[in-house]
Amino acid sequence: MIYTVTLNPALDRAITVERFLEDDTIRVLSETVYAAGKGIDVSRVIRELGGQSVALGFIGGYDGLHLEGLLINAGVMTDFTRISRNTRTNVILKENATGRQFVISAAGPQVDAGEIGEFYQNVRQIQGMDYLVMSGSLPRGVTPNVYGQLILAGQKRGAFIFLDTDGAALKESVEYRPTGIKPNRYELSRLMERDIDSETEILAACNQIHDKGIAYVLVSMGKEGMILSTVEEKIKAVAPPVEVESPVGAGDSAVAGFILAHSQSRELEECVRLACASGTASAKTPGTELCHRADVEELLSLVEISHL
Repeated sequence: MIYTVTLNPALDRAITVERFLEDDTIRVLSETVYAAGKGIDVSRVIRELGGQSVALGFIGGYDGLHLEGLLINAGVMTDFTRISRNTRTNVILKENATGRQFVISAAGPQVDAGEIGEFYQNVRQIQGMDYLVMSGSLPRGVTPNVYGQLILAGQKRGAFIFLDTDGAALKESVEYRPTGIKPNRYELSRLMERDIDSETEILAACNQIHDKGIAYVLVSMGKEGMILSTVEEKIKAVAPPVEVESPVGAGDSAVAGFILAHSQSRELEECVRLACASGTASAKTPGTELCHRADVEELLSLVEISHL
């Protein structure tokens, strides 16, 4: 079974208006609430593509129950750890007249040491953990080394461990040798502490990461596609141009596609192909809405694969 970890989940409240007017009443044209957070996005997309996973993380208060209910209604299995404080709500504002979008991201609740310990013990006791996917930022009270501790727990279960985070959490966690990581080129630059832009620079950085014992590096490059690097292979996938509504969630969708395909024992080329198609299909949807299966299937055969 695939397990996803979201330590700082959120309700995403997407609001569309015609135009922002200063000192005047602004009428809401549409409003939608999504269960959000990077690991939760991975679980949602895996479900959309016909797979199954279990979403783990912290939830609290009525908003936490709302988030869990949204996932249950969507067919996503959950096993959250409850905390005393309320789950955060992010606000995404879109202006129809200009196409501008503003994302207001809440910091999230403070998580107590006892709640962290309870969550860790829950992870340690999981049976049948084939994949452990950890994604996203950390809530207040949780230090960057938490991912390293969870990597060790997953390794004891023999799980394929995939990490998608940034900054200090990524830098500390690579020392514990997760099976794979998914930085974009900017996150890769921060990890390597140098500017990385060209394919040559990306591949050189990936090789340095492999030297640390990390088998897979999946680097997303926006409209330029993505590169999967292993010690033996370097595979590039590029999707056809699409009209981008919102890039939010594209990276999470790519992770979901890759992990789902890998869990089905597909060849690496097909894993990257599904990752690229899923990420691109997500970019076609507005706000924080994620990819639709029909769009992914339409794009699959159009993704160009090359070996570097």
